[in-house]
Amino acid sequence: MTDPRVLRYVVEAIAPASAAHGEAARRRVAAAHAPLLDRLAVALGRAQHTAQPHARDRAIAVCAGDHGAGDPGIAVGAAHPTVIAAHEIASGEAALVHVARTGRASIVLIDAGAREAAAMPPTTVVLGGRPSRDLMAGPAMTLDDAAAALESGIALAVSLTEHGRDLLAVGALGVGAERAAAALLGAALGDVPAGLGDAGAQAAAARGAAFASAAALDQLAAFGGPETCVLAGLMLAAAAGHVPVILDGYATAAAALAAAAFAPHVTGYLIAAHAGSLLQPRILAHLGLHPIFDVGLGHGEGTGAAMILPLIDQVTALAGRG
Repeated sequence: MTDPRVLRYVVEAIAPASAAHGEAARRRVAAAHAPLLDRLAVALGRAQHTAQPHARDRAIAVCAGDHGAGDPGIAVGAAHPTVIAAHEIASGEAALVHVARTGRASIVLIDAGAREAAAMPPTTVVLGGRPSRDLMAGPAMTLDDAAAALESGIALAVSLTEHGRDLLAVGALGVGAERAAAALLGAALGDVPAGLGDAGAQAAAARGAAFASAAALDQLAAFGGPETCVLAGLMLAAAAGHVPVILDGYATAAAALAAAAFAPHVTGYLIAAHAGSLLQPRILAHLGLHPIFDVGLGHGEGTGAAMILPLIDQVTALAGRG
């Protein structure tokens, strides 16, 4: 059984990000005449509530979870796309690993609810969740499962930041995440925007729009996946501790939508790495987030988020002078 007081405590602890500190941080890097660094300085200063943002220790949490909307209907074991991607990260072959090394970031690979859990790498942190059901046929998750995954994400954020880690980036692995993101966007907007992708994404957004007046947990259970819930919980707990979180692709942005439904102030602690494609720009626009890179990267396992870490080093070096 989950304890609703945990989520309530975390949500109530999230204060608005500090616009004054964001502007002060921007002024400290303004001499570089680099608009990109200005935007990052504002984002970091606001989130950390300081004119001298820091990022001494950082981690990239890559959360795996499969959605019933993308279930192939047969067990494929080690050939499952989520498993393949996870093993590439664990073995060091994925692009993410090389980019993360440049950004001095450790990678934490999490199984929130992979379909082929037994085939995941042995180094994976297992949170005990399970894949979601098909959101087009009924609720993707039970309320209890969604709440438990949220609490797991809160605990994960506490574990990652309790020894002074001051910056998190997130990525996601899992089939079917695009339809879940479309449905959560439809629920957030109460409408079905055009051009979301294939007919399945449009249908998922329409299903989500019908839940526009539902409570945040009801929306998350109806359409989210296990990784959506875990990442949303992580974002909420990070915001409560003034730790900024860098988003990558649409699956992480969908988790941000879910987190913002619980606590709108959480958006002040989020940094969008890139513009993404199809769903991503619409989600970011709804959240009021402006991507650091105005390009659309197809991967969402954390590579895009890791790409801005060297820029953050420049910001912290400039802001820390004097």
